[in-house]
Amino acid sequence: MRSSKSNGKFGGTHRRASNRRLILESLENRTVMAGDCFHNFMLPEDADASGSVTPLDALVVIDRINQAFSGSPSQTGAPSQSGVATDLAMVDVDADNSLSPLDALGVINHLNSQNSMGNRAARASRVDLDRRIERIEQAISSNLMPPKFTIQDAHSALDTLRSGGRPELGDHVVNGILKWKQDDNSSPEDLTQNESNDTPEAIELKRLEHFIDSLSKRLEAFNVSPSTIATISSELLVAQQSGSPLDLMQVRDRLAQLGVDVDTILPQAGRPEVPECPEMPERPEMPERPERPIMPTIVVTEPIAESILARLKNAGVSTEILGTIRNEIYAGINAGLPLDLQRVRSRLEDLGIDWERLHAPPANTLPVVRPRPDGAAVLEQVLPLLGRLGIQRDVALRIYMEAN
Repeated sequence: MRSSKSNGKFGGTHRRASNRRLILESLENRTVMAGDCFHNFMLPEDADASGSVTPLDALVVIDRINQAFSGSPSQTGAPSQSGVATDLAMVDVDADNSLSPLDALGVINHLNSQNSMGNRAARASRVDLDRRIERIEQAISSNLMPPKFTIQDAHSALDTLRSGGRPELGDHVVNGILKWKQDDNSSPEDLTQNESNDTPEAIELKRLEHFIDSLSKRLEAFNVSPSTIATISSELLVAQQSGSPLDLMQVRDRLAQLGVDVDTILPQAGRPEVPECPEMPERPEMPERPERPIMPTIVVTEPIAESILARLKNAGVSTEILGTIRNEIYAGINAGLPLDLQRVRSRLEDLGIDWERLHAPPANTLPVVRPRPDGAAVLEQVLPLLGRLGIQRDVALRIYMEAN
């Protein structure tokens, strides 16, 4: 009985001692007041700023916690057990302005995430975006930057986070537009521009493979399951082969159906604000034009293009407009997709040219049309065409007779 009583007493003392060791939260705030509890703007879990997350980062945070709890702050520049000067480490992993075991847990969770996917590829940080943004804003306002970080680095990371991007994945903002790291790599066009043997289909396939690779790495960084990545990759290839390729919005919708948080993983790119143009005086209203009769499609080939350009030149159209319409017409011809006459006339109207009011060109600017010897056959072909143009039959007959 005496032995049992003694054991009970010892057990009570042990419990009270355990309770005393658990009450250490006040020491966390003391480390914050020292002003050296930094946060890594680019990759929060990278406490030693090595550029990647390793077990050493967890050890750096734990060393710093031990120093805080023991009441012996680190000496400036003195290395800890991890070999890193803890006063220069960025141990505020969760961006809450304090040092706690939660910071070490954040690093450990990130490491587990890397190991679960079976490789050491980049992973998105799990720290709340709003908290990261607030933490960087505080650093900028106080001009207290972490080691090796400049004010420009802080602003760059802040712009990326505000756009929904992730600096730890290489996202960045260029002229107000959020870009993935993969956007900076060589595109399929750059890789094949000197290879004349590549067909348009082969180039298109390389472009799709480039996109699938970028998308897969993006999804993997957010721990999307390999089966989901394989599904969307397969569907992209099948859609391309069927002649109905998916655009980015369709990809987002399909990923959402597969349970992916597309707003977090694939944020919409921000667009720079377009400055307002000064108010222009109102133009007088143009009189309504009669509807044009339905015309047959006339493909603008090279002879017709030269005839149109000659007519515009003789009418005194400016060199800039001539150059613009020439480039657009010949771009279609060279690509094997020539424009039709109606489209050319509509384009001229966009450029401020009223084709109907141009004076008639000299005869030598238009191709000569010679009547065919079989007059009856020509008449049968011409009359329906003139009829579709709204010309009366007796007028059409007279035109034909005079031409003949």
